[in-house]
Amino acid sequence: MSTNTVSIPQPLTGTEIRHGIAVRMTQDLPADVEETLREKIEAGLGKTCSLLPHTAYAKFKAQWRINYWTIKDAPNCSWWVDYELDDFGRITKGGIGDGSGSLVDMPPTIQSWDGVIDEVPPDRFRRETDQPIPKPTELKMPEREKSSFSKSLRGSGKRRDV
Repeated sequence: MSTNTVSIPQPLTGTEIRHGIAVRMTQDLPADVEETLREKIEAGLGKTCSLLPHTAYAKFKAQWRINYWTIKDAPNCSWWVDYELDDFGRITKGGIGDGSGSLVDMPPTIQSWDGVIDEVPPDRFRRETDQPIPKPTELKMPEREKSSFSKSLRGSGKRRDV
């Protein structure tokens, strides 16, 4: 990379944030229910307009909790996520969850997890949640001798004494 080029990671899309939160929430669950509940949580997170595929954020942070239980070998859960999305200074705060897990015939043992997702650079979050890393945006600094601002105009402005 030349000294006149700056590499900037791509912002996180709503899809990447949804998937990453679901991965973090389910990574400690038993392997036989992890994928089922991950899909359920990711679909539930898609119900907020803040995390749609066409949205993008430079950074975000979240707090989450999940309650998990099994009834007749079927995994059930209730979950909640509080999030703060940062779109280059425009902050969006919200919360979303699903408490629709069947509470009928619920066993006395419910397993609960909670956690925090701290602000991290977008590519680090992608790596930590096993997501592909898109090519960064490269900004090239203008070269002085190739500037679009004509040298003949530089300094030609009239100065007035006030």
